[in-house]
Amino acid sequence: MIRTLIRSQWLLLFTIGLYLYAFFVAPVRAANALNIGTSTFFSVTLLIISVFGLVGLLQIWISRELIVRLLGREGGIKGLLIAALCGTVLIGPAYIIFPLLMSIQKQGARWAVITIVLTSYAVKLQMIPVEVGFLGWPFSLARALITIALAIPTGLLVEALMDRRNL
Repeated sequence: MIRTLIRSQWLLLFTIGLYLYAFFVAPVRAANALNIGTSTFFSVTLLIISVFGLVGLLQIWISRELIVRLLGREGGIKGLLIAALCGTVLIGPAYIIFPLLMSIQKQGARWAVITIVLTSYAVKLQMIPVEVGFLGWPFSLARALITIALAIPTGLLVEALMDRRNL
């Protein structure tokens, strides 16, 4: 029982242990860290609950047949291009995108689509002006084009590996 708890909740127990140590060494700083951690936890929790609600609605509103037709093997190159486009326009942290991708994968999207969305997610179109401001047009354009160009081959490679693993 205790061994199972430790295996399943090791990160939580480790974090609690670090906080106990921090309170022993520097109580004021540990209390400040706990306040920051608590407020971050609640803001992220609300966001994750909202995302799970949205994922549930998408599973009801978007039929499995549509997902399979657009993002499954039937979608062909069009589905892969849709995935690349979607990846570049998605906003927010990655932990929001994972439940969404898991949901569409379970509804019939192919592994290549999931990988392409994640790969092209590195190119956030709305962040290009900020990137250009710091790193310049040549770098930003080269990075974006290479990332998008490699997204589809990467997706197909991951899909091949996943298909081979499931044999």
